[in-house]
Amino acid sequence: MAEEGFRLPGSPYEELANIIVAYGTRDEASNPGDVSKLNAVHQASVSRNNAFLTSIGVLRGEREKFVTEQGRALARALSRRDRAEIQRNWRELVGRTEFMQNVLSAVKLREGIFPSTLQAYIAHYAGQPRNKPVMTGASAIIGILKAAGLLHEEAGMLVASYDEDPPQRPEPAADSPESAAEAGPAEDREKDGRTTPVPGGGEEQPTLSGLSFSTEPSGGQTKLTVNVNINCSPDELDGLAPKIKRLLREIEGE
Repeated sequence: MAEEGFRLPGSPYEELANIIVAYGTRDEASNPGDVSKLNAVHQASVSRNNAFLTSIGVLRGEREKFVTEQGRALARALSRRDRAEIQRNWRELVGRTEFMQNVLSAVKLREGIFPSTLQAYIAHYAGQPRNKPVMTGASAIIGILKAAGLLHEEAGMLVASYDEDPPQRPEPAADSPESAAEAGPAEDREKDGRTTPVPGGGEEQPTLSGLSFSTEPSGGQTKLTVNVNINCSPDELDGLAPKIKRLLREIEGE
């Protein structure tokens, strides 16, 4: 369901960042006119972003705006172009904003989405018409999620970024194919009454989730080859890339 009345940014991400920096330089209450004098941004542009910046916790106040401590920290990071601090501060703000959390969840569910499709989704979810100003604001939301390190582009699609240390998978059952493939080296193991060679034995391994593994000695070490077999129709090619990337992430995690 669309989140009725959510006010999207009124500027592209770069201009929004400049407005945040301008607000962050002031200790006293500010109005759009004050901020527009500090930055080469028209007063109307500042006004169009105030509702959004207030809703995510960068600003507080009604007619006159005060920058919050979180907003000042973000402004400082943006002015210094400190990428790590920019990412950290944006992540904290995104984590407290249900709207942006739900946008991010939508990307994760789709395992990748075209930027134009995500812009349209953001506009719809905010309950706004898909006109040029709204689509600009939707693009700014995408810019925030990218600056936070929560989205990145792969092959022209936006994909959710995951933490470097993914959650540990539960241990497989003792008689599962995963258990047979992951058991320690040294000796053959018996599975359902037959012998299954382990990595290093120079024989083809069991097929696991569409993957086939084979090993061979190489210079005193064991070389592991992974073959990926994919069967799909031409109509399924568009959605193939994110599925392959997800599979590769799972392999790396294992």
